[in-house]
Amino acid sequence: MSEQLKKADRRFVLSDSSVNEYGFRLLTSGYEMDRYTKNPIGYYMHRREDGVVLRWEELKTEGDQITGIPVINMANSRGLQTWSEVENGFLNAASVGHIVVLEYSMDKALMLPGQTGPTITRWYNKECSLVDIPGNCNALTALYDAEENPINLSWMQRDNTKGILPGADARLYSLLQLSSDAGADAVANAVQDLMSKNSVLETEKTLLLQERNALKQELDTNRQHRNVLEIDALLDRALEDKKITRELYTQLKDDYRENAAGLKQLLVAMPAYRSIADQLKATPADNSEANWEWDDYERKDPTGKKLTALKANEPVRYKELFDKKFAA
Repeated sequence: MSEQLKKADRRFVLSDSSVNEYGFRLLTSGYEMDRYTKNPIGYYMHRREDGVVLRWEELKTEGDQITGIPVINMANSRGLQTWSEVENGFLNAASVGHIVVLEYSMDKALMLPGQTGPTITRWYNKECSLVDIPGNCNALTALYDAEENPINLSWMQRDNTKGILPGADARLYSLLQLSSDAGADAVANAVQDLMSKNSVLETEKTLLLQERNALKQELDTNRQHRNVLEIDALLDRALEDKKITRELYTQLKDDYRENAAGLKQLLVAMPAYRSIADQLKATPADNSEANWEWDDYERKDPTGKKLTALKANEPVRYKELFDKKFAA
């Protein structure tokens, strides 16, 4: 071993399950040693500001005791004096520090005579110091939760049957709108109330979704029905106007069954069907100028002189032809 390190020749008790001076106790069975052995450092009297004075080796559980052997850091300014005090029997005790509480209980069945605080059922420490008197005021160590929040011991000493993660108490009580002195039963009741309200909201949400889906389905059905009626009306009118045949009626109804707007646009652009016989019947027997329509004037007199003369000489007939051609 390096000259800067000196290993003590005796084993120290770091902790056991007895009640300490602060009224709580740490169960040896709940100690998670593996977490500490990753960095088993220690100070003198928990004074971190003086630097690391020692580390622990050969940590183990012996019955109800957690024990280990300190290795003194002689390079630390307090190292030589600490070594001398250990060797000469002036430092005879170890004290775990920066205790991280993972689980605790206020169950009276777990309490020993004289115990006023909680029973820490799962825990580990981040350092272990050598001290002159274990548990005295100079060796006072703080408790922390898993998120490194300091734990108020008085909070843990409330009449709770089972402790929750203590570092979360302020946030939890605020969220639950509880007073700071509410116990575990009040917390449980508040949480149960929230769960009941959430269950009701989930049920209402499900019913609203079902109602929305039903309304959407009804709306889609109505929309499809209106579309069918509009298509039938358009095709009936086109058939009546002789724009389509019965065969084309069936084909267009199938092709445009979901596109009434497109069908309407198509039918408007389609001319009415006129057979050759109808066209012959519509041709005037007398092709004299007196029977001309507006189109006849434009076709037979491209210069427009006859229309000009008609407007001057027969304004009434001119207006009738004009309106028939352009006002329809």
